[in-house]
Amino acid sequence: MDLDLTLFIKILFALGIGVLIGLERTLMPPSIPDETESEADLNPDPLFLSDTELGVRTFSIMALGGFVAALVGAPYPFAAPIILLGLIVFVVMMHLNSRVKDPGITTEIAAVVCCALGMLCYVKPRTAVVIALIVTILLALKRMMPRILGRLERVELTDTLKFLVIILIILPLLPNRTLDPYDVFNPYKVTFLVILISGIGFVGYFFTKFLGAERGLGLTGLFGGLTSSTAVTAAMADQAKQTPDLMSACAFATIIANATMFCRVLVVVAILDWGLMLDLLWSIGTMTLAAIVALAILWKRSGNQKSEGGEETSRELSLKNPFSLGPAIKFSLFFVAILFVAKFAKIYLGDKGIYLASMASGLADVDAITLSIIEQTRDGSLTQNVGAIGITIAVVSNSIVKSAIAFYSGGWKFGLLVGQVLLGATGAGLAVLFVL
Repeated sequence: MDLDLTLFIKILFALGIGVLIGLERTLMPPSIPDETESEADLNPDPLFLSDTELGVRTFSIMALGGFVAALVGAPYPFAAPIILLGLIVFVVMMHLNSRVKDPGITTEIAAVVCCALGMLCYVKPRTAVVIALIVTILLALKRMMPRILGRLERVELTDTLKFLVIILIILPLLPNRTLDPYDVFNPYKVTFLVILISGIGFVGYFFTKFLGAERGLGLTGLFGGLTSSTAVTAAMADQAKQTPDLMSACAFATIIANATMFCRVLVVVAILDWGLMLDLLWSIGTMTLAAIVALAILWKRSGNQKSEGGEETSRELSLKNPFSLGPAIKFSLFFVAILFVAKFAKIYLGDKGIYLASMASGLADVDAITLSIIEQTRDGSLTQNVGAIGITIAVVSNSIVKSAIAFYSGGWKFGLLVGQVLLGATGAGLAVLFVL
């Protein structure tokens, strides 16, 4: 009975894949007509919008046919390729006899893939579903791809290939261990940091290109802040220096990333130690609120500049190359120097001076000292009030470093804009914690 139920579920997986891909093909918008074609030349049936004769039923049968081929092929190995070949011949014949002038071949290839996914459902149904979703997304991008590809330049493709070479070839070859006697310099982690900073700038470039400066860089800051607000700060500072017109948008993204970091710290602490989070809520909550107020002011100021600037602000921005290693490498060297400073501070200060240790650790990373303090508050070796002050000091110390990065990499205007917000927000949070 269990075997029959398992087999039935696999059949439903195969049927669902066929329906999913078939719906996308059936509801696909008709091809854009030439100037010589009238609306009457398009498919007149509003319920069948595609240019293909393969619909939901056909794709469902193709997926189930593939499943049957795999099922029969288990005891009879030669049956599976014969059934699959017969379905492929059917698809080819449908393509050759199509009544459409230029039918293309995407739908027919999708039908063959659908059949193969039906076969895969017999062995790995969940994998088949994931692949089916990816295939459906690629099919649904038909109308977007010409517009996207039409705006891409060759330098963007070249830089993308460089980026992939570093990620897929160079990074795996590096040793993932420290090479110095102080246990600080790890080539793999440093290179990963370079990739992270360059990657954030890379994503920000394309978000800006296709979504505009405010929305594009804003999303970059939001998602980048979940990973590393320091990397976002470095990437946005470099972008602001390269393209001064984007300075406000880059500052906006940097502040979003740091506001996200404040929230991230609270969430991590809440998951591991709820009582410590309640003590920490006053300081980090104040920082988050101050950052949100600063974001609102920047947004309003940006809106006023747009209304006053008119044509000046609506013009196309001249973006630089999307992938740049130089600024990321310089920042990584600066970051390694901070790691050594933090390490020496910990060696000479020890773990007894929790506030000084938090300040030193915050120069390089907030998460490490946060987790360390949580462990100490949970085992009772540290009070929650002292732990909250230590984490707050680490966040303030980290914000000082990011303000210095903003000045160093982005220039004094960008640094002043970002520094005022970061230092003001963290200083307010620290003051609230000590007062209460």
